[in-house]
Amino acid sequence: MSRSKKPLSVKIDYVTIVFEQVKAWDVIRDLLKFRGMEWLFHKASGRIAHKGYTTLYSSGMINVYGNCPKTLANPNGSGAYLQLSGTGCRDLEIILQAQKRGWEDLFEDCIRLFGKDGFHLTRLDVAIDDRNEIPYFTIPQIRRKCERDEFVSRSKYFRFDESRCREGATGKTEYIGDEKSNIRYRFYDKDKEQVEKRNRTLSEVGSWKRTEIQLRDQVSHAFAMELIKRERTLGRMTADFLGANLRFVVPDAEQSNRSRLKTCRFWERFLGDISPLKLEFHEESNTLYETFKWVVEGGGLSAVDLFELLEENQALGNLESLKKYRQETRYSESMARKAVTHLREQGREELIPRIYERTKK
Repeated sequence: MSRSKKPLSVKIDYVTIVFEQVKAWDVIRDLLKFRGMEWLFHKASGRIAHKGYTTLYSSGMINVYGNCPKTLANPNGSGAYLQLSGTGCRDLEIILQAQKRGWEDLFEDCIRLFGKDGFHLTRLDVAIDDRNEIPYFTIPQIRRKCERDEFVSRSKYFRFDESRCREGATGKTEYIGDEKSNIRYRFYDKDKEQVEKRNRTLSEVGSWKRTEIQLRDQVSHAFAMELIKRERTLGRMTADFLGANLRFVVPDAEQSNRSRLKTCRFWERFLGDISPLKLEFHEESNTLYETFKWVVEGGGLSAVDLFELLEENQALGNLESLKKYRQETRYSESMARKAVTHLREQGREELIPRIYERTKK
């Protein structure tokens, strides 16, 4: 990122990781390296919405959920969930520094301990703080660009929020991307937020504008895997990711190809000399159509019909009834997302809780 009187600071500000086949204590002892210091974690009942975890182990704001109920599909009650809020990330960074580790080491250790397919990040947020008295841009500037359709992004959805704070000022926030999309951007007045949270004055806090990138599912996982290559610093990776995925542009009535529109000056200065970063991940369909085609054309429907025919005529032999497994059948997270999108399109949001109830924990 380009130089200024006060350099931009970049940090990981939220992380969630799902571990499929291990227990919470495996994460605490082996990944976080608290073996012999388990007493630092407080045990209490705790749940995550639409997940099966029943117990929360916490140390400060470092949260590890576990103790899934034993089922036919999960006879050992395996599964753990690491959750780090912004404060939790700061807590863990202190611990990692004492262990002479960094975020890259943590993600590498996930692979070393649990295998490439034994975990997956479900969320990773990166925050960029601009503490310059004259910031690179203001939130009203971002808002105007959105309202005039002068930005290029995978998502065209944007939303503006405004809240009143002390001293008669208002805190402004601009979102680009839907709340549950794989990539979402948030630009807001961090200084106004701190005035409210810390009961301080604006002059005490100073100018503070924050840009947040919220990554989910495949994109968050791919970002972490790119980070462990150590080819770029976190700051360089973040700027390059923004350069590849979000641009604020200068309007040009003679240019119909939006990809050729010039990037506006404040965004170029903010990102500095970038090398666009394209993450490699499988882009799943967000509809049920491909799933429907697979069921009808891929042999799934005919196979079910065959087993039902055998069962109706007492010809299963040493095969088991599908009814037994249907009671334990749960949707994958990918299928659940497709179903939720479909139900919203159909105006049947009342069925969404039932989808989550039947989704794998």
